[in-house]
Amino acid sequence: MPTPDAELRARIVSGAIEAYRTTDFHRVGPDEVAEHTGVPVAEVSRAFPMWELLVVAVIDRWNNGSRLALWPVAEREGAVAYLRARLEAGITDPALVRLRIAVLSAASNPDHPAAGWFRTQYTRAFEDLTLALVRDVVAAREPRGTSPRHAAEQLLALYEGLQLQAMIRDGAEPLSGFDRAVARMRVGWTAARVDA
Repeated sequence: MPTPDAELRARIVSGAIEAYRTTDFHRVGPDEVAEHTGVPVAEVSRAFPMWELLVVAVIDRWNNGSRLALWPVAEREGAVAYLRARLEAGITDPALVRLRIAVLSAASNPDHPAAGWFRTQYTRAFEDLTLALVRDVVAAREPRGTSPRHAAEQLLALYEGLQLQAMIRDGAEPLSGFDRAVARMRVGWTAARVDA
């Protein structure tokens, strides 16, 4: 059974997610989280004495929750279908995409208090995608001879890039762009098999 402090932290994380959904990342602070949570600002600060701890908790629940919820797609249909499903989920919940992009910037700064956690999460996501591609090659969902690691690099770059474009470019169509790019990548993966 959760303790009262654990329940309060969970409630604050939910409030923070709602704050990020309604307000720009850089404008969300303890006041906005308190307002969306319905608790005093002092309670937010007591539960999360460092702001970065709250951001980590938000990413852990929101992003990792979405990732885990969609992972069965990778098991059933493969890595490409999984990333496409995540791209589609980002279209329906753009605030999560904005938060992820902002956090990726923080993760690139080694002096950021949570940089190690963010980097570990990103590395784990990359390794999961690589493993899914290994399974795809074995199951013949992807061409034999495909390098799962190189394919994971390409797919992750495509996924991240299309999310960024969808945030900035008017009229961007990330799903059709994803489908076109993946079709071309697979041609390259097949050519690599022939050349081997």
